[in-house]
Amino acid sequence: MNPLLPRSFWPSVHRVLAGGQWPPDSPEAARRLIEGCGRHGILPLLLAEDDLPPTLKRALDAAAGWRRILEMRAARFHEATEAVCGLFADDPVLLIKGADYAHRIYPNLVLRPMQDVDFLVPADRLDQACDRLARAGLRRVLFTPVQADPAYHERIFAMGKLVVEVHDAFIQRPRHRIDYEEVWRRRVPLAVGAQPCFRLDDVDAVAYHALSMAIDEFRVRLIRYVDLWLLLRQREGLALAAAERAREWQSARSLYGALSLACRVFPDFRSEDVREAMARVVPAPTARLLDRLVLPPPSALGRRSPTPPVVRYWRKAALMDGTGRRLAFALFHARAVARGWSWRAKRGR
Repeated sequence: MNPLLPRSFWPSVHRVLAGGQWPPDSPEAARRLIEGCGRHGILPLLLAEDDLPPTLKRALDAAAGWRRILEMRAARFHEATEAVCGLFADDPVLLIKGADYAHRIYPNLVLRPMQDVDFLVPADRLDQACDRLARAGLRRVLFTPVQADPAYHERIFAMGKLVVEVHDAFIQRPRHRIDYEEVWRRRVPLAVGAQPCFRLDDVDAVAYHALSMAIDEFRVRLIRYVDLWLLLRQREGLALAAAERAREWQSARSLYGALSLACRVFPDFRSEDVREAMARVVPAPTARLLDRLVLPPPSALGRRSPTPPVVRYWRKAALMDGTGRRLAFALFHARAVARGWSWRAKRGR
């Protein structure tokens, strides 16, 4: 077993992605597992295992070309991340999510496939950061009207075929109470190749990681659970410290949801630190509500079918801390959509 991973990892992954008991008992079951691992960003971890059952090993030997593809993809994203850091060498940015994790908590860049390069800048520097990216040849892209709102918390750019996202906040500000001045004060240096940069401090990184999973109602790639496992393993007591930070940010339900689902899918997550953090971060009645009526069942994590809109909106609302936050976000979102359509109309888009 790869020492990076919990003992329950591959049996749990197989149950979620392919069904049935570990190990896969047929070439078809092995194929389903490999395809699912590719979708969920964990194929490099499977390829790195040196003690696999024969059926799965034979199936991986037939897919050997993926090793080279994943290596080339990791190199391209590393070059893109280094280029972004170089653009802001005189005014360093704060890398978040995969752009941070691939260079820090994984022993090899290939083991943490990225889908985009995300970084954070202070709110008063967002426009300047976007101008700098545009001058470097990156092209801004819009996928939804709300992203055209000048007050939206992120802007998306194309760097060739790769995506770069610049944020001035983790999420729409009315949804939570995050003191970004303190986040920046706690930042930690991070080197990407020869370029200086910054990352979140360990506690902020765990609290934000849970929040980023909740943004998608926890229908996320399984690599995000590996990220969470590795983040928590950095030092003792990190889950408890993240619980305090989540309460401060009013993102307690997000942290509880991430830890609860992680424990239900991968039993090795359930350490004493994690159990105590879950008990402290939300009251017991709230925990029961989230587990029974809000969080997706573990069996749904591997499904490709989309979540019905009514369920998605219910989960988004239920994962916010307090009615006031839900109402504020609803008003903010409605205004942002209207502004986005107006912005696009003025530019003939």
